[in-house]
Amino acid sequence: MTAVKAMEHGEHAEHAAHAGSNRAALLVAVLAALLAICEQHAKHAEILLEESSIGATDAWGQYQAKSTRAMIARDLADAFEAAQPQPAAESDRESIVIKRLRDDAVHFEHGKDGKDAIGKHARDLEEHRDQLIEQVHAYDNAAAALELGIVLSTASAITAAAPLLVLACCVGATGAILGILGYVAPTWAAF
Repeated sequence: MTAVKAMEHGEHAEHAAHAGSNRAALLVAVLAALLAICEQHAKHAEILLEESSIGATDAWGQYQAKSTRAMIARDLADAFEAAQPQPAAESDRESIVIKRLRDDAVHFEHGKDGKDAIGKHARDLEEHRDQLIEQVHAYDNAAAALELGIVLSTASAITAAAPLLVLACCVGATGAILGILGYVAPTWAAF
């Protein structure tokens, strides 16, 4: 009877190892799918990050141009005023030019497309860029955890070590949670 029992135990161990191998393979497939999703989201966030960075740089360039134009308009108005031998009447050509230059300076500073509006737009783009940086970091952390889960799951299939499979599940679940946080609250998963 001992030989028969030993053969039965061997068969049970073989079935258990095969079942563990199937679980490990299934876990690898699930983690690989999650990894692909995280990588895709990370790439999308990187593209948006570049767009926001370029947009903020362009906006700050426009801000500087408006600031320069406003300064030139004010300086020209001051120069025209200083060059007048006496105070001009409202209808004089010089005073019309001076008024227009002063109006232009105000428009360049505070108009709907003035430097104040452009500065606000640039700051908004920078804030969006900073959020995207956090999102990219979160997705990168999720991808690293998912990759580690795949490695541990593969090692558990090769060695038939159940503790490795449990560890792979835990690390993979951590990666999935980091990926979800990357979508809903990236600052929590970016470290």
